[in-house]
Amino acid sequence: MVSAEKVTNPGIVGLFAAARFEATVEVAEVPAAPEPDAASGPAPGPVHELHGPAIAALLERADAAELELHKPAPTPVSTASPDFAGLLEQLGKELQPASPPPSLAALPVLPTSSAVPVPSVPPVPPVPPVPMTGAGNLIVLLGLGDDALGPALEMSIAAGGSDVRTAGDLSAFGHLHVQGRQSATAARAQAVLTGQTVVVAFGLGRPRDVPTAAAHIASLAADQLWIVADARRKAEDSKIWVRALQDLLAGESVVVDALAVIGASETATPETVDALGIPVGWVDGNPATASAFGKVH
Repeated sequence: MVSAEKVTNPGIVGLFAAARFEATVEVAEVPAAPEPDAASGPAPGPVHELHGPAIAALLERADAAELELHKPAPTPVSTASPDFAGLLEQLGKELQPASPPPSLAALPVLPTSSAVPVPSVPPVPPVPPVPMTGAGNLIVLLGLGDDALGPALEMSIAAGGSDVRTAGDLSAFGHLHVQGRQSATAARAQAVLTGQTVVVAFGLGRPRDVPTAAAHIASLAADQLWIVADARRKAEDSKIWVRALQDLLAGESVVVDALAVIGASETATPETVDALGIPVGWVDGNPATASAFGKVH
């Protein structure tokens, strides 16, 4: 019986590695030969019974062992090579656990409303109306009795000289009287030639006479219409006739533009005229500094 065994020498860290084969041949016992006698001469040597098939098998194993011996050894992976470092990095990425979701406590707290507070801005008070100027323009002031004449003269002086006339129940020495549309148009034409503004002081008479004057006032076709109110009168009395006049003029498609106040310096409560709802533009001979009194001056 014949056997072969491979013996490998690992060397040092893969270096100087080698392999060899050791074969074992088992030979059958040969019976002892008889003692030769002196006459027959020396005894023959031991005889090995290796026949053809056994020798062929032994040679085949030897060839296979030689091929295995000359086969190139597999290249060891070095821990210092770039491939080894890349392999470790790739394994580390694959084995690394997924990042946990951020904690709700770590998230920034957003304001519930993104509206930016806007600082409060105080309202701008309305600008007081001013008497109209310009050659040929017509201003009409409406007042009880002769209340309209004083403010008309004051506005003329402030403007540097206007053509002051009267109308309605009011007449004054030295001032032409306007009867209706034709005379109002003539006054305009004359004012254009002189480069003046026409200021008409219209007398309403007594409070009960106010309703009869609406059509006459509308016929003048004024460019600016003022109501003259006396701050010394009772507030309720002034409100009655002023509201009645406004309603009648509205029926004629005429709107009151401003309020001229007289007697404001002679009463402790001039702000009562604010109840009339008309912006103040003239106070006791001077342009108003505010469109309403609001409080006692």
